[in-house]
Amino acid sequence: GWYGYGGPKVAPDRPLGYDPPLCWIPRYLDNSSGGEVWVPRDRWGALAGQLLHLSYGRCQTMLVLRDIVEGQPQGAIVPMKGRFLSGIMRGRFRPQDGHLYLTGLKGWVTSALRDGCLQRVRYTGEKLSMPVAFHAHRNGLRLTFSEPLDRALANDADNYGLEQWTYLYAAEYGSKEYSARRPGVEGHDAVELRRATLLEDGRTVFLEIPDLKPVMQFQVQYNLADKEGATVGGRLIATLNRLGPVFDPTGK
Repeated sequence: GWYGYGGPKVAPDRPLGYDPPLCWIPRYLDNSSGGEVWVPRDRWGALAGQLLHLSYGRCQTMLVLRDIVEGQPQGAIVPMKGRFLSGIMRGRFRPQDGHLYLTGLKGWVTSALRDGCLQRVRYTGEKLSMPVAFHAHRNGLRLTFSEPLDRALANDADNYGLEQWTYLYAAEYGSKEYSARRPGVEGHDAVELRRATLLEDGRTVFLEIPDLKPVMQFQVQYNLADKEGATVGGRLIATLNRLGPVFDPTGK
């Protein structure tokens, strides 16, 4: 696809001037990307078959969640726990033991502590306590977590914080963060959450969001707990290229 080296090139089949990427990543979460690696389909529990993003700049990994609406891919990233000694560039799963091996280096604009690293990540089977799927609808977002959630906390809209923003797509390097509602104005937009509903599976939350529109960056911060009372907190940042049909959380 055409993702913009040299700036936008508008064409009849490319009205934005570029092909929408799977997911934009805010600079404060990854200022320089290293690569990606697929989790094997028979490994790592709820992360089996998922895509991991490797950050050189921030020395960490992120889970990439994928959604397809009417043939248009879009994604969301969820930062994962743990930092590495160097900027992570490449990762491989070793078939013999199922562990992830990562290599990194230190150069420019990175939070790396060491000149290089070779580190291993093992799946222990303990709780992940994080979103493992998302779906965008015209009236809100569905987030599925790795463990069943405390219903009272998940249904409390005060336990979520929503905001959105966009970038100036141009030939110049980088962009500030701009309001999606007020073009040219720097900053983020607060987003109203009308209602939060934990669905029957106990792991999926539907966030009802009035007037939701496609946007480069949409952030959901959550402060929840699982059914055993352990904290489930963090953030998910999505790129909404297209919105699916209206979702009814009652199942009617």
